[in-house]
Order: sequence, then C-alpha cells, then structure tokens
Amino acid sequence: MSSRLKQPTLTEEEETLLKRIVEKGVRQLKPSIGSSGVHYPDIEDIVKDLDLDWSAVKVYLEALTKKGFLMVNEKHFALFCPICDSADVYSRYVCTKCKGSNVNRVRLIEHIFCGYTGIREEFESSTKLICPNCKTDLGNRKSSPPGDGSREDYRVIGTSFECEDCGNRFDKPNISHVCQSCGEEFNYRTAVYTKYFDFELPEKVIAQYRKRAGVHILLVEDNQDDATIIIHTLKDAGKDFTMDHVNTGINAVEKVEKNVYDIILLDFMLPGMNGLEILEKIRGSKIETPVIMFTGADDRETAVAAMKLGASDYLVKSVELYKSLPGIIEKTVTR
Repeated sequence: MSSRLKQPTLTEEEETLLKRIVEKGVRQLKPSIGSSGVHYPDIEDIVKDLDLDWSAVKVYLEALTKKGFLMVNEKHFALFCPICDSADVYSRYVCTKCKGSNVNRVRLIEHIFCGYTGIREEFESSTKLICPNCKTDLGNRKSSPPGDGSREDYRVIGTSFECEDCGNRFDKPNISHVCQSCGEEFNYRTAVYTKYFDFELPEKVIAQYRKRAGVHILLVEDNQDDATIIIHTLKDAGKDFTMDHVNTGINAVEKVEKNVYDIILLDFMLPGMNGLEILEKIRGSKIETPVIMFTGADDRETAVAAMKLGASDYLVKSVELYKSLPGIIEKTVTR
C-alpha cells in the first residue's frame, strides 16, 4: 500500500515572499554583489515592500530550495571582509621577498640563437623586438615568432612576476585582500567565503501560486510594421493585456528564461534563429508557456514541425488574423 508524500509546509514569511515573486512574473533570480553583500535586483522592490533585510531573504530562499519550491541553477562564492562583512574588497599581488605590493606580471622571452632570456619589456624598442644580448632584430613587436629556427627566431616561455621595489622576480606571488569599507588587510586564511546561488522557479510552483492578473504577452517580431499593428490591435482590444516586445531569438530566449509569460507570439522568420529553433530552446528549458507561431506564408511542413515542438497554433499573417488575435489569445490562454 503506497502513501502519497505530503508537500512540505512553508512558513508564513516564506510563502508570502514566494507568492510575491511569482505574481511579479520573475522566473529566475540572479544575484548581484555589492558593498552590502549579496542581493537579487529583480526582487528589490518586493524585499523593500515586505520590510526585509537581505540576510533574512537569503535564509528564506535557501529554505524554499530545501522544500522544493526553488531550484538552484548555479552556485557561486563571494569574498567578504572578516571584520565588517563587506564585499567591497580588492586583491593585490605581494612580493615574496620584501612584502611590497608594487608587483607586475611580466612575459618572458628566450632568444633561441644566443640563449638570452628576459622579460618582454627588455626586448621592446619603439616598433621592434631587439635581443638585449646580441642586438639581433627579431621583427615587429606585433608579429609572432617565425618558428623556423633562424637567427631571428625566439619563443615566449611563460609569465613571471617582478617587484618594482626590490627587483625580485618570482613565479607565484602572495595575494593580499584589502577591505575598502574598513581598511582591514587579510589573506586567504582569514577571508570569509560566502556561498550564494542562482535560483529558478519550477513550472509547477508558478502554476500553483500564479494569480492571473490580465494576460502577460511576449511578442517576438523583427518586422516593425507587423509589430506595431499587433501592439496597437491588442492595446485597442479593451482587454487586460500587457506586452513585452523583442526582435531577435536570443533576446526572446533570455526573456522567457527570466520572466513568466501567459503566451508567446512568435514570428517564424527572425535574424539569428528562426521560430522553430527558438521554440525548441524554450521547450528544452522545460518552459510550457503556450506559443502561437506566425508566418508570412502558408507552409505545411513548418506548421507540422511547429506543432510537434509544442506550438499551440500556427497562423499565417493577415489583416483578418490581426483583428481576431485578441480572441485567439484569450482562448489559447484559457485552454
């Protein structure tokens, strides 16, 4: 006898935050690092409205992930000051000998003919590379080694570090971190490394918590005349439609991955990717938003391919289509 697993219970704070995120139409949460730490720009207004601080939001988001209401797309680590917890930190190379920070990364060159090895700056004249030892002209500064074993041949053997204060040259520098908020200097042993994530809302959670407030439409159309007609037709229909418009496949995929739409109006002929390629990418990301594909000509093979990829409809552009588009959208969304 099998028992059905119960869905984990959310706290009131967790559920309120989740509902607000879904209602805003945010599909992905991508973090940003500032002097105050990790935050998520797409929900800053929600956090402010709920009078939360980002440390509490971090706890709620991680709890929602453990309970299956969010998915982690990517994991990152950020460096924070161990004294004041600021992320406003910069790093610098430190000389292994004199502990100074006036350290440069240099490229090493070997002149194969005479065996001299030195940093690139020693070889550089105004326009050419000249061996400092035997004065051989090695060619233009911007050219590559000929690689033919001739007198003019040379090779780049790697990089090194050089301290301008004491002249010490070394392969691996020490690294020091400095907090610009409190001035504390620290190394990797005392630094605080904080883990943070890219989050994504699963389709089932969006469907569970989304309260439909009008119809949110993404129009993907590169023909400005057609786009203008569609936008004005839907605006004048007297319906509760809101719309985003993009004119390339790349922008369309970015929009759909980041935001929640009720329907996508997708032109077939687009720069970069055609409508079928875009639809395949959307469905490959497990996004089930209804898609109506437009084309300038009736093409049965393309229509069949679109329907196999999960398009809700395949329509030929015409004046009559544009007039009936509001009703088609409502029926598609309802269905």
